[in-house]
Amino acid sequence: MNNAVHPQWLSSEAGVSPIEQASQFLYHEAALMDAHRFDEWLALWHADGFYWVPCNTEDLEPDKSISLIYESRRQLDDRVYRLKGRHAHAQSPRSRLLRVVSNVTIESANKEALIVHSNFVLGEVRSDRQETLFGRCRHVLALDEGAMLIREKKVFLLNNDTPMSNLTFLI
Repeated sequence: MNNAVHPQWLSSEAGVSPIEQASQFLYHEAALMDAHRFDEWLALWHADGFYWVPCNTEDLEPDKSISLIYESRRQLDDRVYRLKGRHAHAQSPRSRLLRVVSNVTIESANKEALIVHSNFVLGEVRSDRQETLFGRCRHVLALDEGAMLIREKKVFLLNNDTPMSNLTFLI
């Protein structure tokens, strides 16, 4: 089953604004990540997608600087494989996650893609330890055969210039 959101922003009959569609997509993605529904989350990604969490500053080029995470779709497949199995020892026991997505705005929209910005607060509890992460996301949501898919996701953590624990879960 394809869980991709089907955008209707080009149709005046849809009755749902692009911002509502983008918001619902981001809320859906967050729920999948928090519930560790890895295959369904991966199904939201375009075959050419990439996932980037920069380190130290927001305005770097990922191929010319150090990143916390910089992965192609193929590497995301590998990440999900590890998270689903017994290969992610740092996720034993698995983190309990809860995130709040807010301040969703659209930078641009055309018939091929939406560029969407949002903020988030992510709480993680694991092994009697609680951590809170704050950040911003930039999603490029592309249309592929009528489905909205993630072509690019950039996550800017507010504390990305300080020592932090391993990011062994989806952010």
